[in-house]
Amino acid sequence: MARCTFPTKKIEELPFLKGKQLEFESMAQMVTVRAQEQPDAIHVYFYDQVITYKQTNERANKVANYLKEKGVKKGDIVSVMVLNSPEVYYTMFGAQKLGAIALAVNYMLKGPEIAYVLDDAKPKVSFVSSEFMADFAAGYKLAQHKPIVVEVVTGVDHGTNIAEQTLADIMERYPTDEALVKQSPEDPFMMLYSSGTTGMPKGILLTNKGQASICRDMARIGLFEGNDVMMIILPMFHTNPLCVWTYPVTYLGQTLCIRKAFSPADFWPSIINYGVTVLMAVPAMYDYVYNSIDPSTVDISKSKLKWAMCGAAPLPVELINGFKEKYGVSICEGYGLTEVTGLTTVNPPLGKKKAGSIGLPIPEQQVEIMDENNNILPVGEKGEICTRGDANMLGYLNKPEATAETIRDGWLHTGDVGYMDEEGYLYIVDRIKDMINRGGENIYPREIEIALEAHPKVAEVAVIGVPDPALGERVKAFIIPKEPGSMTEQEVKDYLKDKIAKYKIPEIIEFRTEFPRNATGKLLKKELKAGK
Repeated sequence: MARCTFPTKKIEELPFLKGKQLEFESMAQMVTVRAQEQPDAIHVYFYDQVITYKQTNERANKVANYLKEKGVKKGDIVSVMVLNSPEVYYTMFGAQKLGAIALAVNYMLKGPEIAYVLDDAKPKVSFVSSEFMADFAAGYKLAQHKPIVVEVVTGVDHGTNIAEQTLADIMERYPTDEALVKQSPEDPFMMLYSSGTTGMPKGILLTNKGQASICRDMARIGLFEGNDVMMIILPMFHTNPLCVWTYPVTYLGQTLCIRKAFSPADFWPSIINYGVTVLMAVPAMYDYVYNSIDPSTVDISKSKLKWAMCGAAPLPVELINGFKEKYGVSICEGYGLTEVTGLTTVNPPLGKKKAGSIGLPIPEQQVEIMDENNNILPVGEKGEICTRGDANMLGYLNKPEATAETIRDGWLHTGDVGYMDEEGYLYIVDRIKDMINRGGENIYPREIEIALEAHPKVAEVAVIGVPDPALGERVKAFIIPKEPGSMTEQEVKDYLKDKIAKYKIPEIIEFRTEFPRNATGKLLKKELKAGK
């Protein structure tokens, strides 16, 4: 049986894109042009704020003009550590108008982790929300590199004074004059960090042409029909809300509805109140809604929701069926990673969907299952999922060896194990790397192990993921104390509080006197996972 072709629509025939520019040299140009073409169209709903395309563009220009005054130019890095809000767009788009690289920083990071990012990326300017200023200041103090700090004031008291400016002041003082500079499709426009198995995070550089490829594919696949509202509830430092939704929805001239965070109580009211037609969540969120929201308390007849998209972790088939039965909404699974600008495969909205599968490769990407020697494997055989296309990253910042190891002969090696059926649908079965996937958050055990190894009472430590029906996996640490009985679980958790993000702190801790090992003394994590 031949592989299925992804069922698509032609971009130029989509009625809501008629007469609009479809090709761009940069994402900043795309944002600028859309604002010129449809200035009064609604770009963002944010609680009681209704923001037009023109307003987004003008506010981004104010930021760009401020950054230009501070000497920011093409190729420089500007970091953004801001809670879900339109301010993420003003700051990122503003930096990108100058050809600078916008770096979205995980706002769950703590001082030492922030210091690493500052010293590795060396941003010229850092925008930081009040909520995260205390942790950022701790990292700033530890870091060698000291960027200019701008506070996005939200009224949260933090007692620090490292910011030389506020975003509100920039909005008041700087002009809206168009700041867009000429750029190339090959230029990097965004950077996001993804941890490596060594425990050292890697800055992933994404290009204008890679994001443009995702924009075109999101137009083709049939999720959007015009007058659409897409709801963002995932943290906006992730590739998904930014690369898979923000830029494509803007490319399509549609509307984004931003929520600060996932809230089960807010889930259906916001969908109904803002006319949401598409949303993205992770399995743990759907599981929570399914098990805690009584459908009789929701007037589903008022909902316009057509598509509930899902990724980041496997979704039980029972939950897909149950959600459809309970709320009348189809959950559609997809797959992607930061290194491929967020999206690689999806169950086709206009074609056959297979529950349990991560779908077909989107039109502008090639996907194959390969062995360790880069040979393409036959149908049904398990191997590494590898991708090729414009959406592949430019590379890892300052890490040429890691880049060469990940991209070989034009193929990006994802580190995920999967197989392909006769029709070309993909299935994930395992991960080559030891990554733990907790509710859609990627956690690398080595980061936690490094932090714990510094504890004076710890002799040895091993961290694994253990299965969890709601979150996919939870973090478990096995610790051999230097003196048996000298440590408590709470002591371990308290020690990690200011060293690693909260979601990385082990929820389960087991103290041991020895670890299972092979003949050469190597620790066997497989045995630990098997309960040995």
